Amino acid sequence: MQKNRYRWIWQKRLSALPVILFYVAAVICSLFLAPGMSAGAKYIVDVESPDGPLGYGVYIGATAEQLHAKLDNDKDIGLAIIDAQYVSSEDMISLKSGGRRVYSYLNIGSIEEFRDYYSSFSDITLAPYENWPGEYWIDVSEEKWQDYICDNIAAELVLKGVDGFFIDNCDVYYMYNHSWIYKGIVKILTRLKNTYNLPIIINGGNDFVTALLNSGNQNLIDGVNQESVYSTIEDYEKKVFGERKALDRAFYEEYLARAKKEGLIVYMIEYTRDMRLVEKIKEFCQQNGYKCYVTDSLALDGNVKL
Repeated sequence: MQKNRYRWIWQKRLSALPVILFYVAAVICSLFLAPGMSAGAKYIVDVESPDGPLGYGVYIGATAEQLHAKLDNDKDIGLAIIDAQYVSSEDMISLKSGGRRVYSYLNIGSIEEFRDYYSSFSDITLAPYENWPGEYWIDVSEEKWQDYICDNIAAELVLKGVDGFFIDNCDVYYMYNHSWIYKGIVKILTRLKNTYNLPIIINGGNDFVTALLNSGNQNLIDGVNQESVYSTIEDYEKKVFGERKALDRAFYEEYLARAKKEGLIVYMIEYTRDMRLVEKIKEFCQQNGYKCYVTDSLALDGNVKL
């Protein structure tokens, strides 16, 4: 866990009375602040896995250098999610030291302009992805996309030594609620499972996962990851976070409870720097046996500054 520490810098002398008043006020404030809470402080928290000493971390926005800085000497993170397209096989050996498992991010429902294969598939994009400039939903029913995901990208990741796949943007089924979109995702997952026999976590995509569970095909996946069950992102540009209302949260709580009942491992990512909210999240995860990563980095870069 990393925390920014504040240093008070006084630019003029304080008289004796203001100093006394200041410390009295500080003591009073400390009585009302939650443990670990400091007004205005910025917190980045890796919440420990509730079922063991090794936690869960999501660093899909981190460079190889940031990943090494974050993980090489870390003994607490047992499952790290990274974008392995941008690390080498040698990097993987180091990142997996000490028995750590490393799953790779694999975006099957959208495509970003920075990917070197973007121009080959721009003709089958569907619409811009809200809040993420330069990213577009893609038609997963297209065979050329299915082939590239399964036979090129996934194969490259497996050769590097990844232990599983963290599948993103199955929400394309929510955006385009058609049978061919659903079937396209199922085809991709089926090929990944049959070809590589590695664990698969679905990030988000609750509409798709629910349809998968209803069809009895939950054996295609091993877990689900849900973002922002307790927290909300109020402003992406300014990185303003909030707390989700209990009534809205209940929807995700019910969804995750069903996923666990169906035999899936449940993971969460929460975005906040409010330590009171972190305590609520930890209690919820411990009660239900869920794994959670809490951060205030929308870039998911491990908050590593090089």
